[in-house]
Amino acid sequence: MSKNLFITILVICLSFAIAGCQSDDDKSDGSKEAEMKNESSKVNEQEKDEKNQLSNYPELFSVPDAPKTMEEVIDYPAGPYANAKFEKNNEEIVKEINQLPAIKGSADGEFLEAYWNQLLSLFAVDYKDPQIMLEKLKVKSFGSPELEDPRYQFKDNLNVEIILDASGSMKAQVKERTKMELAKEAIDTFASSLPKESKVALRVYGHKGTGSDKDKEMSCKANEKVYDFQSYDTSKLNQSLNGVEAKGWTPVAASLREAHKDLSQFPAEQNTNIIFLVSDGIETCDGNPVEVAKSLKDSSVKPIVNIIGFDVDAEGQKQLQDVAENASGSYANVYDLDELNSEFNRAEEIAKQWESWKSKALNNNDLEQYLNTSEISEFTYDWSYKRIKENNNLLGVILYLKDKGELTDEAYSYLSDKAKRRQKDVFKYSKDIKSELHKVNDASYEETKSLINEKFNKNKD
Repeated sequence: MSKNLFITILVICLSFAIAGCQSDDDKSDGSKEAEMKNESSKVNEQEKDEKNQLSNYPELFSVPDAPKTMEEVIDYPAGPYANAKFEKNNEEIVKEINQLPAIKGSADGEFLEAYWNQLLSLFAVDYKDPQIMLEKLKVKSFGSPELEDPRYQFKDNLNVEIILDASGSMKAQVKERTKMELAKEAIDTFASSLPKESKVALRVYGHKGTGSDKDKEMSCKANEKVYDFQSYDTSKLNQSLNGVEAKGWTPVAASLREAHKDLSQFPAEQNTNIIFLVSDGIETCDGNPVEVAKSLKDSSVKPIVNIIGFDVDAEGQKQLQDVAENASGSYANVYDLDELNSEFNRAEEIAKQWESWKSKALNNNDLEQYLNTSEISEFTYDWSYKRIKENNNLLGVILYLKDKGELTDEAYSYLSDKAKRRQKDVFKYSKDIKSELHKVNDASYEETKSLINEKFNKNKD
């Protein structure tokens, strides 16, 4: 073999060897790149999972657990959007929802449960307590010898004091009218329905100054009886109402204390005394309305206390409920004019029976049947209407978050199932309540109280 041929073959062999090495290097580089991508993907998924840890979102701990029993459903506070309808163009609700953490990766059951609790706390509705039936029954049976409560026995005189919250928050609108406008209309309608022989008074608070800190002292001292005890006078009462504007702070305790003083001229032995407090928020003037409520209960005037929470948040509901409970009174949440009028109707029924008794047209017969079919239907319809509204809101929000890419398929399925499960539970509870109310339809007051307390695990007088 010639020397030149040998060299040529050697060069070709070396070329193939070098090419093969380069190919191996290329394959090695490709494998490394793929491994790096896989590692990066794992890191990203891990980061997403780490984001879905409760420790990163302490605000999810700030709401109560979702209720699991009928009693818990009834006691659970209504959410800030209980009376709203979720729509994508509702800026206030959408802004609140957009603050919730996005669920991009996997999330454990504890995190998803906390997320569900947060959603429910925003849209939970106010399911009426069956105990309300007992309060209505007391009103319906006013004057009955079966009722031992002296507040509900016939007396020579009937006196009603209405306390109106005129704090700045009463300027908020409900269905295109301010809460103050609606409250004034309801008060005038109610007062006009009272018998001529009865006396009505109007006290307002928080109607001076502003909601600013510099005006707090002045506003908290703004507590005035603008219409003194007298028969209803259209012109005078409307003049008093028209002079009230929603402005400042909320001295609930002071208003109840002053109402006690107002009524002290009417001892319970000869007088049926009723207090209505209409408020849309909690005490903000450093008073203790619960303690004042206790003193009202034990006082010589022994008033029937009715607390009406007008579109109140969860904190306000809790405080006002405590006030009513400590005064052995009643509490109700209302969200519009119809519901406000309905609550005033309780005292109107007492007034009608008192007027009938005064004219000797009413005999002390046995307690009338009260829980009739229409009342039961009205009560359970309220549960049904609210259940559907609540469920639509919850499912609408969950779908909205899914469409925005804020929820994984797993999270969407979990939360949707939770909403549907709650709807089924509430539907069952409403059927149970309806069944029990029909059972006590023919019972006397004491029997009704016993049956309702036993069924719904309550121990209220």
